Amino acid sequence: MKTLNTLLLTLACAVTLLSGSSFAEEKQAPKKTVVERAFQVFPKSLDSDYQGIVESTIYNVILLKKYYPNENYSVFVKKLNEIAEGNTDPAIRYKAHLASTYLTFSDMIQVEPKNHSFDREYLFKQITDQLENKVASK
Repeated sequence: MKTLNTLLLTLACAVTLLSGSSFAEEKQAPKKTVVERAFQVFPKSLDSDYQGIVESTIYNVILLKKYYPNENYSVFVKKLNEIAEGNTDPAIRYKAHLASTYLTFSDMIQVEPKNHSFDREYLFKQITDQLENKVASK
């Protein structure tokens, strides 16, 4: 009986240790995968005929820049500027302009994303408020 308990305890410890190390390795890899996938998918999404997809992608581009600031976002800036000039929806044009400004001047603008928020307007309001404060202070 004692041998059985020792064997079960050893087995439980081995499973715990091995599963812990495999989870730790998985958390390291997704960073690059997320960025690579975003750079593949976002340009196509910004070209979508569905305004909701374009708007959501603009929001996600801001989040991508917030969490991965060292990437080259020039492709997105160009595309966002095109949307800001040519989209039929004025709200999306405005959001694209704000996102482009954030990507260009992210060192001067701080955004604080909220977890589990269905309202995404707050992020654009943060950018707008900071730009207004910078203009008012000059």
